[in-house]
Amino acid sequence: MNARTERTIADVALVATLVASFLTHEEGPLLHSVVSLGFTFVLLHHVKHNWTAYRRPRFRSKLVANHTVAALMVGATVSGLVFWVGGDGYALAHGPLSVAAAVAVVPHVWVHRRSLFRLVKRQPRAAHAP
Repeated sequence: MNARTERTIADVALVATLVASFLTHEEGPLLHSVVSLGFTFVLLHHVKHNWTAYRRPRFRSKLVANHTVAALMVGATVSGLVFWVGGDGYALAHGPLSVAAAVAVVPHVWVHRRSLFRLVKRQPRAAHAP
C-alpha cells in the first residue's frame, strides 16, 4: 500500500470513527467507549504520520489549529476515561469538551484543505510515448 492510499484510508477512518463516536453516545457507555477508543487509535496513527508537520507548521494558523484540536482531543479522551472509571459524578466535563473538540476539527480541516485536496485529486496518467 502506498503512502497516499494509507493516508486516504486513515482520513476516512478518522471521520467515520468520529461520527460513530457521536452517534453511539446514547447507545450505552460500553459501545461508545469501544468506538471512541477506536477513534483514539486512528487519531494517534494520524498524529504519528504527521508529527513533523504538527510540531513545526509553516503558518501560525496551522499551529493554532493543530494544537487546539490536540488539546481538546486529549481533554475529551481523559475526561471520558475518568467518567468511565469514576461514574456519573465526573460526566460534566466530557460532553462540552467532546463537542468543542468536534467543532475544532472544522478549522483544522480548513487550514489543511490544500493538502486534503491534493490527496483526493486524481493524478494525470502518463502519456504513452509514440
